[in-house]
Amino acid sequence: MKLRTAVAKANNLLIYLKTRRKARLYQQWVKRANLPPEAVPEEEFGQNIVPKVDKEQFRLNMLYILLGASLVILCVGLILLIVESC
Repeated sequence: MKLRTAVAKANNLLIYLKTRRKARLYQQWVKRANLPPEAVPEEEFGQNIVPKVDKEQFRLNMLYILLGASLVILCVGLILLIVESC
């Protein structure tokens, strides 16, 4: 069940990012081609989904990411110290 919700959240995020990219592209076209703002086509109502993020889960994920990054940096530092001492 967790996999299904994770896939759904990832899908919503990808749809959201795609619509944001498209909106920025249309804004650039309007700006550079001196078009009226009405030239931008209306988006479908269901496509503008803002992904909802659970703050506790986000904090927990960030903690794991920071912990992993610090362990990688520590390992690289130790390897560099060992290589330099030989």
